[in-house]
Amino acid sequence: MKSILLTTTALVAFAGAAAADGHTSVTHELSATLGYTSNDNIGSTDLDPLEAGNDFGEDGFFWEGNLKTTATAGLDNGLTAGAYFEITVGEDDAIDGSVTDDSEIGLVSSDFVVSLESDNASLFFGDTGTAADRHWASAGDMESDGFTSGNDSAALRGDVSFGGVDASISYLADDLNNEAEQLSFGAAGTFGIATITAAYQEDTTYVDGDGDFSGDEVAGISGAVTFANATITLAYADNMTADTQSTGIKVSYPFGPVVGTVYYVEETGGANEDPNYGVNVAYAAGAVDVEVDYQMDQDVEKYTVEGSYDVGNGLTVLAGVLNENEGDDVDYYAGATYDLGGGAVATLVYAEDVDGDQADEIGNDEFDPGFTVQVDFTF
Repeated sequence: MKSILLTTTALVAFAGAAAADGHTSVTHELSATLGYTSNDNIGSTDLDPLEAGNDFGEDGFFWEGNLKTTATAGLDNGLTAGAYFEITVGEDDAIDGSVTDDSEIGLVSSDFVVSLESDNASLFFGDTGTAADRHWASAGDMESDGFTSGNDSAALRGDVSFGGVDASISYLADDLNNEAEQLSFGAAGTFGIATITAAYQEDTTYVDGDGDFSGDEVAGISGAVTFANATITLAYADNMTADTQSTGIKVSYPFGPVVGTVYYVEETGGANEDPNYGVNVAYAAGAVDVEVDYQMDQDVEKYTVEGSYDVGNGLTVLAGVLNENEGDDVDYYAGATYDLGGGAVATLVYAEDVDGDQADEIGNDEFDPGFTVQVDFTF
C-alpha cells in the first residue's frame, strides 16, 4: 500500500510539472455515494453497497468518495506518457474489512497504471491486466481457460502492432520477493472475415490473493468469423497443469432489436466431463431493455430474467428473477432509479435472496438483500 501511495503522489507531482509546459492533459472524475441499507452484514471489503453486503455506519448508513485522475503528456520524441490512478475514501471498516470505530476514516489507492505509448508499441505497468487475458476470446463457459487477469497484481505489459496483428507479453510483479512472475503471451490478428487469437501463460507458485489469479500453465487458441450478420467463434483451451481441455463453439446473431447467443463446450480430463451450454436473448428498443439467460454449467442449471423500462422524466423501473443454484428457491429484486440532474442519481431497490446462495450479488447489478436507498453523485 505504501509503495502505491508513493507512486501516485509522484505521478501527481509529474502531472503538475508537465502541465506547466502546456502539452499535458490532466482530467479528474469525482464521485460520491450516500445511502442506507437494511442488510446488516459488517466488514465488507467491497465499497459499493449495491455490490456487497455492508453496514458501514450506525443503523445501516454508508458512504464513500472516489477520485479518478488521468494524465497524458506528449514527449518531444513522439512518445506519449500516461498515468491513471484512483483514490477512495470511506469509513475504515469499508476500506479494509475490519470492524473499527465508525468515526475512523480510511483512505485507499487502487487501479494505478503508468504508460509509455507510440503508434506501434506501448509499455504499461500497474493494474493493467495480463497479456493472455487481454487478447483471449472464449467460446462460452470454458473450464480450462483460466487465464490470470492480474487486476489486483501489478503487471508489466508490452504491446506491439504489426501487419494487422496485435501482440502482448507480460509479467506479474512479485513485490514480496522483488521478482517477475508468470510469463504471459497473447496475440490477435484479423484476416479478412476471420479473427484469430492465441494466448499462453506459464505456471507459477506465486500467489497474490486475487480471486482472478491462476497459477496453472494454460494455452488457448480461438477463431471467429462474421458473415450474414452472424458471428461464429470456435475455441480450444488446454490447462496443462490440471490436464483438462475445453473445446467450444459460440454463435451470436442479431435480428432487429434482439441479439441471440448460444454456446456449447465439451469438457475432457476433469472430474466432471459433462458439457456446458447456454442460451442468451437480449432485447433493447426504445424504453425497454430485457435479457433472458439460461445456462447449464458444471452440472448446475441457472436462469435469469432481468429488465428495465424508462418511464420518462428521469424515472426508470427495473426488476429481475433469478435461480442460479438449481434449487427450489427463486431470488428476485425490484426497484427504480431516478435521474436528479446535475450528475446525481437516486436508487431505491428491494432484493430477496431466499436461501442466501447469492449473498450480496443479486442480479447483474449485484444488489444487496433487503432494502437499499442510495444517491450517487458524479462531478
